[in-house]
Amino acid sequence: EEAGVPDVVCSFMETVTAIVLAAMLLRRRGPRRHRGWVTRVAIAPVALLVALLTLVGSAAGAAAMPVAFKAAPAVPGEPSIPVTALTEAPGPQPVDRFTLTAEVRRIGGHEAWTFNGTVPGPELRVRQGDRVEVTLVNHLPAPTTVHWHGVPGLPDAEDGVAGLTQDAVPPGGRFVYDFVAREPGTYWYHTHQDTGGQLPLGLFGALVVEPRGGVAQARDHTVVLHQDGAAVAMNGVTGTLRLAARPGETVRLRLIDAVVPQMDGTPETPVLIGASYRVVALDGRDLDAPGLLGPERLVLGMGQRADLVFTMPMSGAVRLVDGEEHGKPSLLQRLFGGPTARFASALIGDGPAPAVPDLGRLPVFDPLHYGAPALDPITTHPADVTFPIVIDEAPGFRDGTIQLVHTIDGEAAPYVPPITVHEGELVRLHIVNRSGEYHPMHLHGHTMSAVARDGVPVRGSPIHLDTLLVGPHQTWDVVFLADNPGLWMLHCHVLLHARMGMSMTVDYAGVTTPFTMGSRSGNIPE
Repeated sequence: EEAGVPDVVCSFMETVTAIVLAAMLLRRRGPRRHRGWVTRVAIAPVALLVALLTLVGSAAGAAAMPVAFKAAPAVPGEPSIPVTALTEAPGPQPVDRFTLTAEVRRIGGHEAWTFNGTVPGPELRVRQGDRVEVTLVNHLPAPTTVHWHGVPGLPDAEDGVAGLTQDAVPPGGRFVYDFVAREPGTYWYHTHQDTGGQLPLGLFGALVVEPRGGVAQARDHTVVLHQDGAAVAMNGVTGTLRLAARPGETVRLRLIDAVVPQMDGTPETPVLIGASYRVVALDGRDLDAPGLLGPERLVLGMGQRADLVFTMPMSGAVRLVDGEEHGKPSLLQRLFGGPTARFASALIGDGPAPAVPDLGRLPVFDPLHYGAPALDPITTHPADVTFPIVIDEAPGFRDGTIQLVHTIDGEAAPYVPPITVHEGELVRLHIVNRSGEYHPMHLHGHTMSAVARDGVPVRGSPIHLDTLLVGPHQTWDVVFLADNPGLWMLHCHVLLHARMGMSMTVDYAGVTTPFTMGSRSGNIPE
């Protein structure tokens, strides 16, 4: 990839390597008869089989590898709207201007891809109702973009998906994103060009939209959980992150999960110790009448956020921990990568830190039964249309190689048929996870209202999300209002799963794009 060698050529080279290996094994003569027998009878045929399968995969990949992807053509008689026309209308809002310069920096002994020289990138903090104007300047050796994860009402042209809403910004180029921060909340931004390759290198940061009247708490801290080499870090710190707070002050802690998970998508489970707290928001959307909690494990899939509010004790610090202090890397972590140092910590305030309990014995926070029930009109009306979303995995050929293909409705991207909706429709998704993995399913441009999990309806506060964590063999029902025309991605935010095919689009009828995805265009969002 770094040399720009086409995938088909790489697959052919893999095939040749496998054939040579098989030939060497067939000719090998060990010092002992038993070892030679095992080599010739057991290992060599397997190597030959792998070579044959890889060769078939190479041929299939050469013939079927997608070089371009476009949305379905407009229906005759219906108006056609290009995504480039779906921009923010001019208005009198105050303008908050930022520049994000994507550049290579050396941080902590390794090379990082950064926004403005830091990992995470700078926190962008604005007020509700402000117009946000961000200029991306690309000094990287590869094209890139910026996606505004979870921002409600974002115009499609500003979504930052290479090949769907824009061309990736080439080295030396720039692009201006322009949108209005309509709703307060905790959001984040990251690249959506070669996401699985670029985001882990450092191209992400926090976006906080404060309410018009300002934040109610005395302290307002954002903590981004992310990967730093083999470790889990908080705001770039792999040791102990220090956050200021005085005794008796109220603190809002905004947690963002940007950790690249291991192969099975295992979520993060941060725990707050030393003060009772309330979970006041999920994915930036407020919960109704949140109750006080003791130490509980908050389960966050990649891309999800949670806001905690608590009062500082009169003596001592409050501690946020994530993971197991003395955990060992799993087999999946050793084979497929992902964080291996499973403990990160932040201290809020001064004084002695509370002891870390046995995290595995703590209860798990369940949003379905938290907070007070309230009217959620979007879940009480019958849906206009329902779509089944079946997510699964199976070994197979994709892009000319043998891999664990991750599918939606039996197909892998870019061949997953899009969901087509019309503006104003109430859309229900029945999501079924047939795999043994976790899948944080992120829907761009919309807010999903949770209806039920495994057939059990939401009993507490209404839950509004842009990223839904679907556990192994779980079933979820969610609804959303089709109120934001465009072409929007729906994909797993486990980057490896998306790269292996778990990605699709939600298309509004009549919306088209002049952009293409694939090797010819250079636009590769996953």
